[in-house]
Amino acid sequence: MSPTSDGKHSEAVVRAAEQFVTRKYQELVHGAGLLGGVGAQSRCVRLTARLRRADRMDRHCWRELQWLRDLFCLQIGDDPEGLSAAHFCALSPDDPAVHDLCLLAEALGDLLAEFDSVQTQANSKEPDNAGRDAA
Repeated sequence: MSPTSDGKHSEAVVRAAEQFVTRKYQELVHGAGLLGGVGAQSRCVRLTARLRRADRMDRHCWRELQWLRDLFCLQIGDDPEGLSAAHFCALSPDDPAVHDLCLLAEALGDLLAEFDSVQTQANSKEPDNAGRDAA
């Protein structure tokens, strides 16, 4: 999915994203730090601030939400010697934070899947409207 071009849907999507990151702010920032260090924490804080100011879902916010989901789903660490891998490897599987990180990964995945569904529905209605406008 890319950001929805439909203003009404785009505004609803950005508000839903803002509400999610605001509600889960502490957990997201803490988890981002555990999985990606201070840089990931800063990126998460910037995303939250940008969503709060946004009037629609733009490409940057969308990419950052995908990045955050990928971070929590451990899909960022391409380099086993990189910083992300080092942060992840520092976590013990027995650490109670791991359970919370998994719940956040699932919630982020669900949120983005919901946005995909909104986009798909908006796109499926466009040909109907285009046909009516042409007639």
